[in-house]
Amino acid sequence: METQPTSVVNRDKADANQTTPPEKNPRRYDIDWLRVLLFGLLIPFHVAIGVYWSTYGDAINPNITDDPEKRLEIANEGNDYSAESISPVSMFLHWMHQWRLAALFMISGMGTAFAFKRRTWGTFLTERLQRLLVPMFFGMWTMGFLGGIFTGSVDLKGNNAFETIEAFILHIFVTSFVFWVPLFGKIIALGHLWFLWNLFLYSLLLVPMFHFVQKYPEGRLARLCRSSFTIKSGLGIFVLLPVLLSTTELVFKPWFPGFIGIGYEWFWYLVFFLFGYMCIVAKNTYYQFIDKHRVAITAVTVLLTLTFVWMRVQQSNDGIPYIDGGWLENGIIHNEMTILACFIHSFHAWFWCLTIFSWGALLLNKPSPSLSYLNQGVYPFYIIHMPITFAGLSIAKEYNVTGILAVLLGCFVVTTGCWLAFELVRRTRISRYLFGIKEIQKQSRIIQNVPEL
Repeated sequence: METQPTSVVNRDKADANQTTPPEKNPRRYDIDWLRVLLFGLLIPFHVAIGVYWSTYGDAINPNITDDPEKRLEIANEGNDYSAESISPVSMFLHWMHQWRLAALFMISGMGTAFAFKRRTWGTFLTERLQRLLVPMFFGMWTMGFLGGIFTGSVDLKGNNAFETIEAFILHIFVTSFVFWVPLFGKIIALGHLWFLWNLFLYSLLLVPMFHFVQKYPEGRLARLCRSSFTIKSGLGIFVLLPVLLSTTELVFKPWFPGFIGIGYEWFWYLVFFLFGYMCIVAKNTYYQFIDKHRVAITAVTVLLTLTFVWMRVQQSNDGIPYIDGGWLENGIIHNEMTILACFIHSFHAWFWCLTIFSWGALLLNKPSPSLSYLNQGVYPFYIIHMPITFAGLSIAKEYNVTGILAVLLGCFVVTTGCWLAFELVRRTRISRYLFGIKEIQKQSRIIQNVPEL
């Protein structure tokens, strides 16, 4: 029998002992860019709703004068400074609100899918605790206290330094206690930071699924996640997924309106988060689909936007919150209009997400020297921006700046203030940890190809 040379045998043994390097996923720069841009929309949106909706109270709304006669005139005109208004500006803000957060939860689900490929479930949850709950509680205690000073819920007039510290400590204890009250606790304690709490709960709830798909990438559950993207004629993406979203509205929306991620929104955003995860699990199938159907998706989105505007006008005319939910207050569980509203609302939001992601994949999947810097700034800007928003509105009111000029002034104040604060907090390890900024060396070594969550 012919024998192989010793060198060949040794080479074969060496090859057999080598482990195959883990598959590298090309970084999706479009997801990073969309994350930055959608979080960036927080600033003009939150400034504008303080001007046009009086969301933070009349005291810091520059459009509402302190003159009693002019306030009476505004009231007699129907008070356009409310979310119920159907003025063009109010409709624009209401339209933006329907898809912006949905898209952000999808991006978070996408980032989770990338991250879980290189983590155990224990490591993943530990990182979620550090990246979500630490900034959330720190922001609740500090930014919540500062915001209360501007809105008047925290009164420090006449306080000395000791009394101010005492008020701050009391704020920490009160918010920490109230936070755990079901439903309404996080409205009072968390404010704009509710996004982090929802994201943590979604991650915790779905981690068994993430682990199972990671362990069995060709198993039944993984194939089920991918199947929605392979159904003939795109019926999975065009029909099945938005119908599932509509079902959450049909079940939960009559009982409680959606507000800062509670009520029907808790379940609605959970489904968007899950859909984002499924998009990445589907691998190239998802991106091939949105690339092939980009024009059709955009056209359907335009039509759905028109139906959404029509439904929003009907809501105003009938005095029934078809879009917002909570119809029991009107003695309704469901009728033809509420059922139709559920489908219009979910399909509209879903197709806007598809439109954003499809055009983002075409135009934004490019590296940039500034992208890493901007990505690090997302959480600090998000955590810090709310009290600075109140400050910007207060300045506009003080100097009688109203309307769009007040929005522009507020955006300038908030953007400048957030940028200065970010430059400060990113320079120490402790402040980076408190504001959820990933360590630079960790970014380059461990998750080089993973979009941030």
